[in-house]
Amino acid sequence: MPEPAADPFAQIARFYDLDIEGFDDDLELYMEIAAGRDVLELGCGTGRVAVPLAASGVRVTGVDLSPAMLAIARERAEGLPVRLVEGDMRTLDLGERFGAVFVPLGGLQHMTTAAEVAATLATVASHLDPGGQAVVDVEAPHPDDWLPGPRPVLQHWTRRLPPEPGSPGGTVTKLVAVEGRPVESLREVTYHFDIQPPEGPLQRVTQQFTLRVITAGEMELAARLAGLRVAAWYGDHDGAPPREGDDRLIAVLEHAAEPGGDA
Repeated sequence: MPEPAADPFAQIARFYDLDIEGFDDDLELYMEIAAGRDVLELGCGTGRVAVPLAASGVRVTGVDLSPAMLAIARERAEGLPVRLVEGDMRTLDLGERFGAVFVPLGGLQHMTTAAEVAATLATVASHLDPGGQAVVDVEAPHPDDWLPGPRPVLQHWTRRLPPEPGSPGGTVTKLVAVEGRPVESLREVTYHFDIQPPEGPLQRVTQQFTLRVITAGEMELAARLAGLRVAAWYGDHDGAPPREGDDRLIAVLEHAAEPGGDA
């Protein structure tokens, strides 16, 4: 398995909360499953899910590969029952189990091979209590995902960038370029953040990611290999059954068999 590269979010972590801009559509689902349980969140980022869970009284362990993301999460989580760990969800071994394990909002899609998807779900299984539940949320496959080559660059938004130490703020515009690699079930995604400070020239910060297109079949197979089963599929964060054209593909996972029980 490849060694993790330098922090891919080092330059863009400060834009993450601007990008999601208060998105919380999934929090009710996580709150419901987390009730009365300790939670492990894989790919916790800046604490978007972990901090509200902890504020409700849930004990949360958040894991992320990015020190820059964790630094923001640490500030937001001050005084709350949140433990933050720098780690790789493919190889993580905390030596403990949790009543709920969450991989929110496409975190699994940063696994670029079927082997890495399977390794991550093995991590989920090894950290999930008997009787616990896991939730894995990815983008639902879209017909465009199977088209090769580049798509037109799209402007997603322009928002105010608050000042912070070392930065005067200003406005920032996010542009996104996507190139399909359907033979490999991958998309090369490039984010451009164009920053216009109050004075001076435009500054551009660019970051490229490779994201996997994960189908229900691949998710189910990886879960089975990890000793898990799909207890429910959702097509949105309100728990509706999946339908063609959904934006999300959400799997609720449980152990396939209790220790000493039947599969």
